[in-house]
Amino acid sequence: MTSATSRVVWLDGPFQLAWRDEALEAPGVGEVLCETIVSAISPGTELAAWRGASPLRPGNPYPRVQGYCNVGTVLEVGEGVDDLVPGDRVLTLQSHRSHFLCQPSDIYLKLDDHMAAEQIATSYLFQLGYNAVLRSGVRAGSRVVVIGLGVLGLTSVAMAAQAGAEVEAISQHHSARTVALEACGARGAHSRSGSDALHAVTQGGADVVILTTNSWEDFQIALELAGRNAVIACLGFPGREQAPGDYNPLAAEHFYNKQLRIEAVGLSPLENDPRGFNRFNLRDNLGFIAGSIAAGALDAGAMISGTYPASQIERAYEDLKARKQDAITYLLDWSR
Repeated sequence: MTSATSRVVWLDGPFQLAWRDEALEAPGVGEVLCETIVSAISPGTELAAWRGASPLRPGNPYPRVQGYCNVGTVLEVGEGVDDLVPGDRVLTLQSHRSHFLCQPSDIYLKLDDHMAAEQIATSYLFQLGYNAVLRSGVRAGSRVVVIGLGVLGLTSVAMAAQAGAEVEAISQHHSARTVALEACGARGAHSRSGSDALHAVTQGGADVVILTTNSWEDFQIALELAGRNAVIACLGFPGREQAPGDYNPLAAEHFYNKQLRIEAVGLSPLENDPRGFNRFNLRDNLGFIAGSIAAGALDAGAMISGTYPASQIERAYEDLKARKQDAITYLLDWSR
């Protein structure tokens, strides 16, 4: 029977990363013991907490674990676990940690042999973009504008393009615009100062605007670019860490006259229900996305700007904050 000591990343307060050891017993009935291979940083969520941004939910957000994009190897399974064996590689939503005990239901995907762990670790980041596409009703021929080209903006571009949409993207970063065009399927990519040109490009307004930033400036651009009966799908958090804007975000000229739908799209059902009403759920979405990555339909490698030893997570955060060499996101290698 195997036991382990897990090295776990905690955040005790703004800029206060800490490592803690957690003793794990051998897996009991219905449990699985895993060792992390690689985890991916989700820059928006993790850096906001690290910087001390206002919490999204009431209460004290610290201490907290960081991360939720983890691929590990099964070390041992407990009695009653029949569909996993030692050596299987699995995708979970575990935080940044070297080892973990979990239930089989906490495992979202067993990787096929041809799947690269490093690329599959980005699946949840693509899933967020996919959920935005699903929730906002994007279909073949939809006119879609994605505002902000961090990792979630780029994955949103990729998923909207895969759905057959005509995708335009907005970012101040030239390198991100290049990735959107060359690796994600955007038809056009523009700076914010060039957003006026999109009115003509989108031929009377976008059907869907996916907003991945927090700024009121970008929310106003979204209102202006949205067409009649359009959806503004918010993966970002408009107004977070900002003073109120100098305009009414629900002004009648846009919200009422265009009959807009403004929706938060960051969460999806965890799994299907017995009657199949939650067909597009997190478990099935991740399976679809991982298959698309493995088949080369999604370029996960374009999202990965480099790999750090897990012990250097703080350096990775610093480099992401500074956008070192226009970094998109980093992987953490738990073998070093």
